[in-house]
Amino acid sequence: MFRLPYVPTSKELIDNAFRAGRKEAKKARSTGKRREVRMKQSDFRRVEEASKFIESSLKAVVKNFPSFDALNPFYRSLLNIKVDRNQYKKSLGAVNWCLDKVVELRRRELASIRRDQSSGKEFLGRTSSFVKRISKDLDFLIHVKQVIRSFPTLEDAPTIVVAGFPNVGKSTFVRNLTGSDIEVKHYPFTTKDIMVGHVEVRHVRHQIIDSPGLLDRPMSERNKIELQAIASLEHLANKILFILDPTQDIEPQIRLLGEVSGLFSVGVFVAVNKVDSVPGDRIERIKSLLPSKEVYGFSANNPVECAGVFGWVRGA
Repeated sequence: MFRLPYVPTSKELIDNAFRAGRKEAKKARSTGKRREVRMKQSDFRRVEEASKFIESSLKAVVKNFPSFDALNPFYRSLLNIKVDRNQYKKSLGAVNWCLDKVVELRRRELASIRRDQSSGKEFLGRTSSFVKRISKDLDFLIHVKQVIRSFPTLEDAPTIVVAGFPNVGKSTFVRNLTGSDIEVKHYPFTTKDIMVGHVEVRHVRHQIIDSPGLLDRPMSERNKIELQAIASLEHLANKILFILDPTQDIEPQIRLLGEVSGLFSVGVFVAVNKVDSVPGDRIERIKSLLPSKEVYGFSANNPVECAGVFGWVRGA
């Protein structure tokens, strides 16, 4: 998906670059040439190797970190939720600035060494100063790398996004349907990231997205966990399976269902979980609140019933 390079801290970059420079300088001094020649070659190799190390490290960051605007819409939304977009662009720009400065300084310093006008000490001092100036930017990009590596791997396949309130059984449903290793706990917002499972039917692979729980509240009040669910519904869903929990207050769930149905143009299918835990009249009351919707009752703890829900949504 993303092949991101190693991002060093400023201290690691300086220490490793200067260590590589000292090693090459030592080799140059060990030749059998005259002392003046050896020392000049030593200074030259120190600057050349230290600069090469820094330049290659910074080039890898600039080249391999994705441009924010070039990301596909879902990953762009996800990254924007988890990190500051402007800071991301600023940090990549700062790394590129440092790279340009080091390249310029290296060319000038090597020319001075050739003319016997420098020993390379100014290069080491100024380069260290440049790298230290982007210290916070490198630290931020280390964090961004961890964030991007946590993104789900997505396939170009028919996709059902499972939505609903927290703790209604979304993760249990996806786990029992797909066999995915999804952690299930009984408290709100257990699912803090997008989880992906797959089901293959008649040689067609389907993608099932377990989205974080949503609450019945205005978009402006949603937290970062909820915004990930909105991003998956907006950018990934070919169909939406909305799960209701009859053991929770049903009215806010119905309002949320109405919001989801109004926001997105794909088909929204409604299933009531935990039908084995509540009286039948409770289920009938829920159905009466949704006269225009077909409502499928099931238990997410039963893999066979989960497969039935999937077959119903897939075939509709």
